[in-house]
Amino acid sequence: MRRESLTLSLFALVALASPIAAQPTTPQPAGPAAGPPAKSLMPAPVPPPAAKVDAAFAKSGITDWTKPPAPTKEPVFKAPTVKRLKLKNGMALLVVANKALPIVSMTLVVPGAGSSGDPAGKGGLAAFTADLLDEGAGELSPIAIAQELDRLGASMSAGVDVDTAQVSLSTLTKTLEPSLELLAKVVTQPGFDAKEAERVKGDRVITLEQRRDRPREVAAVMLNAALYGLGSAYGHPGSGVREEFKNLGVADAKAFYTERWNPAGMTLVVAGDVEPAKLKAKLDAGLGAWKPTGAKRAPKIVTTPAKPGSRLLLVDRAAAAQSDVRIGLVGPARKDRRYFQFEVLRTVLGDGFTSRLTQRLREQLGITYNASAAMDWRRAPGPFVIASAIVTPETARGLSEIIKLVDDLATTDVPAEELEKAKQNMIRALPSHFDTNSSTVDAFVELVRHGLPDNWYTSYASSVRKVTAKDVKSVARTVAPSKRLVFAVVGDMTKVRADLDKLGLGEPALHDLYGMPLKRQ
Repeated sequence: MRRESLTLSLFALVALASPIAAQPTTPQPAGPAAGPPAKSLMPAPVPPPAAKVDAAFAKSGITDWTKPPAPTKEPVFKAPTVKRLKLKNGMALLVVANKALPIVSMTLVVPGAGSSGDPAGKGGLAAFTADLLDEGAGELSPIAIAQELDRLGASMSAGVDVDTAQVSLSTLTKTLEPSLELLAKVVTQPGFDAKEAERVKGDRVITLEQRRDRPREVAAVMLNAALYGLGSAYGHPGSGVREEFKNLGVADAKAFYTERWNPAGMTLVVAGDVEPAKLKAKLDAGLGAWKPTGAKRAPKIVTTPAKPGSRLLLVDRAAAAQSDVRIGLVGPARKDRRYFQFEVLRTVLGDGFTSRLTQRLREQLGITYNASAAMDWRRAPGPFVIASAIVTPETARGLSEIIKLVDDLATTDVPAEELEKAKQNMIRALPSHFDTNSSTVDAFVELVRHGLPDNWYTSYASSVRKVTAKDVKSVARTVAPSKRLVFAVVGDMTKVRADLDKLGLGEPALHDLYGMPLKRQ
């Protein structure tokens, strides 16, 4: 009560002292006693500043800014030079020297240790194994590793994609040597502590339980399973499924590490303030001293498309304001000779704001915020996926429009101006892949993942320029016909199901909120 009384008293004092509060709230009669009119307490309006015309705008001569300006002359780009060496244990070393800043980035690529290597019934094991690498190594606890990274001004992470596992390190030039020692310890002496493993597993199980709240991920899980088969190398979720992941233990991670982490097949990609020969000498004392311990070379990934089943996969998400959609088919492998033709097709269809998908679904129809087309390039044939989130009442219409756009690419030549714009987007985006040490490492890691030559980027622009409208139409017709598309939809089925049934996609396959079939197909 005392605090409330004090607060009220303070408000009363402020009100009495305020000149605004002291003014009458109703008009007063005019007369000798009224006195002069009160002065306005509002400040005089400040005139807006004079408009400044940017010098570059003035020189451009452009008066209508609703129309995009013509592109500038295509810049000349030279890909970074990479030096290839080999450590004494057979591990490959790729180095891009860059003395601009005293920092170094690197990624260790482990082929065959990605999610496609998960044993049957143990989905998520590759990711679980990578998670445990920095949870204790040698004599260091997880906290000690974190503290050492802080002391060195470094950062480290480990993870997997479909085909590989990767461990990345960024550090300062002056702390490079101890950082390399820490990397070697984490990679070659993982502790696989049972207590830490249970903690990490618990975190992942919670994440898997929460998948039902991530409709985009649910749609992707459904689509991959339909394209490759739920239990296949490419068809199972790389992060795992609840029922299988709960049964994993530290012994599984140890066995996977022993079998798949073979230094003779690994590649370390480095970019930054280093000298290749000196770096190799430092690495030979650490990673280079790592001897294979029964690990196998990466097995050949065998992925075949699943037998044709339902083309319409549904998850009922009650009261959803939008339907999360993934539409796809099994595309080509990364080394397919039509790589550039397919990339130009993908750019025209769904890469960027001016793509056909975005222009039609967002700009013209206003039924989505974004729509894209992506090719997940892999050593074996990977999925080509169109993704969007479409406002609920227009879900079926959105799918119908997507089919039309895909069909149009297979039947009509892309206009010359649109084709050139797509190719220029690809060519002009390439230099940005080498802006930083870490992005440079990522660019060369892509070559390692797919077994491509070190100088692949030098011919990138010329290869893109060679693609013709006929090429795009041909690859659209042979590789990505709409009749092969599979549609995964997560949305409110009470509002969208009737219209979806009219699309002629056949009997739908129903799934639960985690993307698992309600009835095993």
